[in-house]
Amino acid sequence: MLDAYGDDLAYIHDAGFTGLVTSAAPVVLAALRGTGLPRGMVVDLGCGSGVLSEALAAAGYDVLGIDLSEWFIELARRRVPTAQFRVASLLSAELPPCVAVAAVGECFNYLFDPGNAPQALADLFCRIHAALCAGGLLIFDVAEPGRVPGAGPYRTYTEAPDWAALVTAEEDVGQRLLTRRITTFRRIGELYRRGHEVHRLRLLPRAEVAEQLHAAGFLVETLMGYGELPFARGHVGFVARRS
Repeated sequence: MLDAYGDDLAYIHDAGFTGLVTSAAPVVLAALRGTGLPRGMVVDLGCGSGVLSEALAAAGYDVLGIDLSEWFIELARRRVPTAQFRVASLLSAELPPCVAVAAVGECFNYLFDPGNAPQALADLFCRIHAALCAGGLLIFDVAEPGRVPGAGPYRTYTEAPDWAALVTAEEDVGQRLLTRRITTFRRIGELYRRGHEVHRLRLLPRAEVAEQLHAAGFLVETLMGYGELPFARGHVGFVARRS
C-alpha cells in the first residue's frame, strides 16, 4: 500500500477539511430513518478521523470504521471510543452484515491500494450488496472527469494558527487520473514541520458507476450534493439500495 494521510496531514484534515463529511452525516441518517432502519451496524469505509462515525454512534447505530491510514484511525478511536475501527484497505476489508455502508469523500477513487481497478470496484459493490440487509443502503460520492476546473493545474492554499496546506491538483484527461500534490506545515513546539504527499485518484464517470451498481443488484439514485452543500463540478454522489 502507498503511504496515505500521515500524522500531519491526518491532523490537518481533521482540523480544517471535514466540511463535506459534516454535511453528509444528516443525509446518511435521514436516508436510514426514511427506510425504516433506525438501528443496526453501519460500515464507514474511508472513515478518516471518525466524524461520520461519531454522528452515527450518537444516533444509536453500531459502527465499524475502516481506513488505510493508521493516523486517521487513531484520531477516530479517540473521537468515538464506543465504535470499532480497523486499519485496512476498503477494497479487501471483511464486511459484516449491516444496514448501511457509507464512503464519504471520494474514497473509491483513491489509488493508495494499487489493486484499485474497475473490476475491483465492481467486486466491492457486489460484496457490499451481499453484506447489506434487505432495504440496506450504500451512500457515497466519487470524483469524475472534469474534477479540476479549467485547464489546470489548480492551486489552493489554506492556513490556521498551527498549520498550513498547499495543494496543486492536475487532471490527466486521457488517463482519467487526478493527481493532488499536498505540501503541509505543522507547528511542533516553536518550529514548523514540513511534509509532502502525492494522492492519485482514478476518475469514475457517473454512468459507469451507476452501471456497476445496477449490475450488483442495487436500485440507484444520484445525489447532487449533501444537504445544503452542493457538489462541485466533477463530483457526484449516489444512494444505492438493496432491493
